[in-house]
Amino acid sequence: MERASQSELLWAYAITRDEYAKRLSEKSLLKAEDLEFIRDRIFELINCGEVNIHDPKEEQRLQAVVEKYLYPTDDYISLTDIAKRFDSENPSYVIQSWLRSRNTIAFLGQWERENNPGFDKQAFQQLLVDVRSPSYTLTPVRWIERVNAVGIISKRGKKGGTASHPFIACDFEMWNDISFRYEILKKVVSSQRIKLG
Repeated sequence: MERASQSELLWAYAITRDEYAKRLSEKSLLKAEDLEFIRDRIFELINCGEVNIHDPKEEQRLQAVVEKYLYPTDDYISLTDIAKRFDSENPSYVIQSWLRSRNTIAFLGQWERENNPGFDKQAFQQLLVDVRSPSYTLTPVRWIERVNAVGIISKRGKKGGTASHPFIACDFEMWNDISFRYEILKKVVSSQRIKLG
């Protein structure tokens, strides 16, 4: 089979994106004016040469991940599986590194305050003091037990691992993957432009 030319790939890319947007519109998941905005944006991207079709697998992976977080369910997402992409031998170290950040802890605390009536706010305040010590290591199990957290779950053993609510998993994935972080922010900003435009 012959390789498609650059113009053929661009054409296929545009049609696929346009078809996807049209289906969203037909299912009332996208307003007609939003559909026009997306079509115009696809045209601009292709004309400017901003469309990266050289790595379609990476583009598909990023798109799938972004969609997963833009339209989340309440199904928990495996942080262990995400971490394995960055360190297949020691995914728990990746998760612990994320938990070393004060910003991460503050973010998790905010999520728990808004979603967990049983969240122990006093224990959380003490935890913020404890994590300042270089010798203190926060693990998912410690986080759960100290503050009565529900946004993260952790199971030990052969079939164990750590999982979280999609909102938290999105933060973890953005912390690990700059390309993904950029894609998420781009989607959020684009959706704001649609609403404001």
